[in-house]
Amino acid sequence: MTLTSGNQVLAVALDELIPDPSQPRKTFLDEEIQRLAASIAARGVLQPLRVIRDEQRDVWVILTGESRYRAAKLAGLLTVPCLPVSGELSEVEKLADRLTENDVRHDLQPMEAARALARLKALKGCNSKTLGEEYGFSAASITKAEALLSLPADLQEMVGSGPGRIAPASAYELSRLPDEQSQRELAHAVVAKHMARDAVADAVRSRVGKRYVAPKAGRLSCKLDGGISVTVTSGDPLTWDDLLAALDQIKKQAKKLCDDGKEVSALARLLRAS
Repeated sequence: MTLTSGNQVLAVALDELIPDPSQPRKTFLDEEIQRLAASIAARGVLQPLRVIRDEQRDVWVILTGESRYRAAKLAGLLTVPCLPVSGELSEVEKLADRLTENDVRHDLQPMEAARALARLKALKGCNSKTLGEEYGFSAASITKAEALLSLPADLQEMVGSGPGRIAPASAYELSRLPDEQSQRELAHAVVAKHMARDAVADAVRSRVGKRYVAPKAGRLSCKLDGGISVTVTSGDPLTWDDLLAALDQIKKQAKKLCDDGKEVSALARLLRAS
């Protein structure tokens, strides 16, 4: 092992590296690793792996770059360039790093991403909006990813791309069905008939009726007396606290405008600006 000065690149022997079992990515396609191995054999490892030292086991643990590690082994390399991370990393920091890198590279399978997002959200104790703002994901994409985790385990295994698989957007629509039997029946129809997302959404509504479809996370619509309709949406699944806070804000703003003699239409402008 060759060490450069400062916090710079190490040339680490492959037998001194180990993958981290908490890595959210579990699926590594053989053809992908083979292509990467061919590139590495021709040009070397162009981007260092990020690693952290485990003194107890006397090894380097791979934080990011497991694909490069696997491909380098296949290419017959003895060492790979690594960038050591100093200090201790929390589980939140490690998971966030891996999730971000894998998302940029589109390496995570949909269910791997869903589990990682749900785990990171739980570890940080935050909502989807906060998590999305911090790491560059949309709150809606996080909520939809988490909805996939409500599907039965056998259907979760079918989520992905390619023949015999269900696209994540279609799987999200399946999650809105009220029971597992209905979800399984439609899932097999989706695969057999190669149904697109819009067709799946229509099938969900036609099977149980629009009134009984599980509502989209973060959306509540209701009709009141006098022909008035109210819709409340959020990037996260709505809670009673969220709903009561929203209604209280509307009530306060509406009373102020009413006292000032403003038109009702002014409320929308005021709320959009707040």
